[in-house]
Amino acid sequence: MIKNWLAVIGLGLGAIALLAPRSAQASPTDVQGHWARQCIEHLHRQQVMPAFPDGSFRPSLPVTRMEFAKILTRAFPDSPLIRDFRADTYVDVSDGHWAIVPIRHTYQTNFLSGFPQRTFAPQDNIPRIHVVVAIASGLNHYFPQRNADQVLGQVFQDAGSIPFYARNLVAAAVEQNLVVSFPVVRQFNGNQLANRGEIAAFVCQAIAGQGIIPPNYVVGVGGGQPPPLQPLPFNPLF
Repeated sequence: MIKNWLAVIGLGLGAIALLAPRSAQASPTDVQGHWARQCIEHLHRQQVMPAFPDGSFRPSLPVTRMEFAKILTRAFPDSPLIRDFRADTYVDVSDGHWAIVPIRHTYQTNFLSGFPQRTFAPQDNIPRIHVVVAIASGLNHYFPQRNADQVLGQVFQDAGSIPFYARNLVAAAVEQNLVVSFPVVRQFNGNQLANRGEIAAFVCQAIAGQGIIPPNYVVGVGGGQPPPLQPLPFNPLF
């Protein structure tokens, strides 16, 4: 009888192990030696950017705008709602779209906006400059303390390629030490598509502060002591 009960318990535990999500069991399998490994593992543990079912994180994979909306919603679930989202806010995102909740949330919290034709382009891969603009906008870093051209010219060799609409936001993000760049810290490469590893670094830098990303990959003219690493609230809806 005891053996039978032990067998049942063993089967039950085995079933629980099989049902448990891969992301909750171990760190991603493919980030050893990655420059943003600590950020990737932190966001993975907090389910902001979990690993894929096979255990991989795929740090070089591009990220679509709707996927980025989902990441931002998980990373900043308590951001204040400052804009109204209407049914016609985006003509290419219906109420039945699978990502409508995070797309709506990132609009309401001012992280992401659409394009002039009232499109969101949910399946477009997002470039680095849009990532920085989104984070700066959502965190209300609209204007730098110094002249934007001066800030950008000091830190980036390709500062001239940053478009006018984004210069204040990017400069403000630089002053807040929110911008990361790898492998050359003085190259912004704004039009380059952002991959999962880079986005993990940007988001981690925004929520956890300095001290996690190696400082030689953090663009900045400011300073300050890094705050302690804090766990993020997990929102199971997203």
